[in-house]
Amino acid sequence: MTVKDTFNGAKSGMLFMQAYLSSVAGEIGMEKALALDSKTCQFLGTAQGQMIKEQAGVEEADLKTAENMISSMVEEGFGITSEVVESSSNAITCKMGRCPVYEAGEMLGMENEAIEAGCKSGAITFMDSAAKQLNPNLSYKLTRFRTSADDCCEESLVLED
Repeated sequence: MTVKDTFNGAKSGMLFMQAYLSSVAGEIGMEKALALDSKTCQFLGTAQGQMIKEQAGVEEADLKTAENMISSMVEEGFGITSEVVESSSNAITCKMGRCPVYEAGEMLGMENEAIEAGCKSGAITFMDSAAKQLNPNLSYKLTRFRTSADDCCEESLVLED
C-alpha cells in the first residue's frame, strides 16, 4: 500500500469521525463532544504507544528514537509525511504534510478553528498519549496549525526535564 492509499483511507475514516463529532456536538454541545473525543483518543494513543514500545523492545525511548518511531507510525498509519525543521537536545519539530483530519473537516465545510479544535482534542491527544508510553517525560504538541489544506502544521516532540 502506498502512502497515498494510506492517506486516502485515513481521510475516509476521519471524514466519518468529523461528521460524528459534529453530530454529537449538536446534541450535547461542542465542549462535551471534544472532551469525549479527547478521552477516546487518549485511550487509543496509550494503546498504540504501548504496542509500538513492545514491538521495538525498548524500555524507555530517547527523544530521537521516539521521534523516529512516531514518524513511522504517522506515515504508515495515516499517510502523513513529515520533515524535521528544528532539532535540539530537548525538542524535535516537524513540518507535517497533507493531513487527513484537515481535509476531512474541509470536505464537511468546517471552519478552520473548528478543525483545529478537533485536531487538538483528537489527533494531538492521541499522539501525546502514544509519546508518553515511549517515555513518560515526552510531550507531543501542536506548535503551528495550518491555514489551508496546502499549508502545513508544525508539531513538536518535547523531552521535559
